Amino acid sequence: HVLVDSTSLLAMPENEDDKPLLVTLSGKLYDIRNFAKKHPGGRKVLEKVSGGDVDRFMKGEERILGVKHEHSEAAYGILSQYAVDHSLKNQDYLNLNEPILWKVGELKEGYWRWIHQPYDGVLRLFESDFLEKLTRTSWWMIPLVWMPLVIYFAIFGLHMMYDSYGLFRGTTISSLLFFLGTLTWTLLEYSLHRGVFHWKPNLQSYNQITLHFLLHGLHHKTPMDGDRLVFPPTPAVLIVGFFYIIYKALLPYPVFCCFASGKLFGYICYDMTHYYLHHGSPRPSTNFHFRKVYHHNHHFKDFDAGYGISTVIWDYVFGTVGSGPL
Repeated sequence: HVLVDSTSLLAMPENEDDKPLLVTLSGKLYDIRNFAKKHPGGRKVLEKVSGGDVDRFMKGEERILGVKHEHSEAAYGILSQYAVDHSLKNQDYLNLNEPILWKVGELKEGYWRWIHQPYDGVLRLFESDFLEKLTRTSWWMIPLVWMPLVIYFAIFGLHMMYDSYGLFRGTTISSLLFFLGTLTWTLLEYSLHRGVFHWKPNLQSYNQITLHFLLHGLHHKTPMDGDRLVFPPTPAVLIVGFFYIIYKALLPYPVFCCFASGKLFGYICYDMTHYYLHHGSPRPSTNFHFRKVYHHNHHFKDFDAGYGISTVIWDYVFGTVGSGPL
């Protein structure tokens, strides 16, 4: 089994900015980007249903843009030509059983489209079992590692504010700083997701492609890998330590405790939310159902929109609103 077949690369459009247009039928994934302009019903119809299952539409059981149409056997035959083949049998240099981190750079111009054709499985990054384990994290590790710090600094900050301002003012100031820290995290989260994780590497650069794949490309390639949906605590220690030094130097210590605990709490909420949006089953018409579909469409439809995970506020502020349920 390998990750990409030769036909996928040969089918790359001349314009490297063209992205996959993905649909599913009976659990199988299809990339109909190159067929969209030929579709008898028009490109807009396919863009409307992209990212979702087309079974009911093709059977004529549900309307698209006000129209129902039962498709012929020939239509199913045409669709079959655009299957994203996850048996992936034709190239040995990206073998599922071998570490691939140092090989993805060889894809060059084929990389950008390849990572947006999701693979429902697990990819090995490193030869070393130790390094590989460091890249895999169960969701419950995040609150287990970081929530004690949140509680410690929040209580310590509240205690110092109480000593300085009394019960009512101290509690109010502490709560506002905690909320401000959480809100600051959501802006940082949005900025990182849009500006860093979705930075497009130079597709001629082996190093840039490898870095992008490690930062976020892997997640878009294997969005259902449950052990790579939250950030591993080991590298996170370095990031948390960096912000600890910066904030401690810039802020009075009571302010630092309240603000930093709120920001770290925001991070925990983000990782837990992200995991739930991939693996949770919220009830239809609820807020979390909307957000699950919203994030699903970010992966399978609106790759350059819908960056918000903890909240969609910043998508509205910065004009990158994605799409929710049809």
